[in-house]
Amino acid sequence: MKATTKQVLIVAGWLAVLLAVIGGTMMWQRQVRHRKHNIAAVTVTSTARIPNVLILDRHTTDREGRQLVAGMQRNNGYQSVVTVTVTANGRLNFNGEFRAHDNRPYLRIVLPNQTASEQKEALWIKMAIKYSQSHLHFKTFNLISYGSGGISATNYLEHTTKDVLPEHFIAIAPPFNGTSTAKNADKTTAVTKANQTLLLRSLTNQRQKIAKRVQVLLIAGKSKQHQNGDGVIPIQSALAGQAIFKGRVSRYQQKVLNSWRATHKGILSSFRLTNIIQDFIS
Repeated sequence: MKATTKQVLIVAGWLAVLLAVIGGTMMWQRQVRHRKHNIAAVTVTSTARIPNVLILDRHTTDREGRQLVAGMQRNNGYQSVVTVTVTANGRLNFNGEFRAHDNRPYLRIVLPNQTASEQKEALWIKMAIKYSQSHLHFKTFNLISYGSGGISATNYLEHTTKDVLPEHFIAIAPPFNGTSTAKNADKTTAVTKANQTLLLRSLTNQRQKIAKRVQVLLIAGKSKQHQNGDGVIPIQSALAGQAIFKGRVSRYQQKVLNSWRATHKGILSSFRLTNIIQDFIS
């Protein structure tokens, strides 16, 4: 009787071990075959196509532009990039195309590398976006700028019409009050009127033309290897747009990115930058 009981216990023990092994194997296979989170469920908030329209500094290289897009794609997954180059005579040259399933693609607008009036520059941007809306099949879009592209984008907001208006506007390291450290302090407060440049005064004087429903985020870089700002644009200059947007638009935020990478050129490759942008527009 004792021997039989012992044999039963041994068999039961082996069965328990076998079941544990089988269960563990099945669980491992499930984890391998299925991601912890479905990428679409994490990164896509809607099936509507809402491109990120990029207006970058004229001196931004293709590599730097790709770094910004690559950083954002870490959050959104791979999406197509289309570049539209505007010529001085108003011709639009497209490179690339959106795929049928793209819902957060990128549209980079490259403006002529020459001086133009505010109205002319705004017309170029509006023409590029309006044509793209029709031929690339979207209505809503976000506007993301960098460097002097932030000035062009702000000028556009003051001269465009409500039918071609972004939902969100993000300006990365925009020189709203120039690059002088004598006129711009290493702080986030507004520039005093005595230190405002003619450009900032002009943009501020036209702030009433900006549609209230636009949501605005200004981002300044604070490099740990420079005393003021990102080494090119002082913090106060990058955030001087608060005189234009704060109290005018429905939602206004400003951020300072403190990092070794937050130099004027290096900020575009910062994953923290793209996280800030994603948090704002999502």
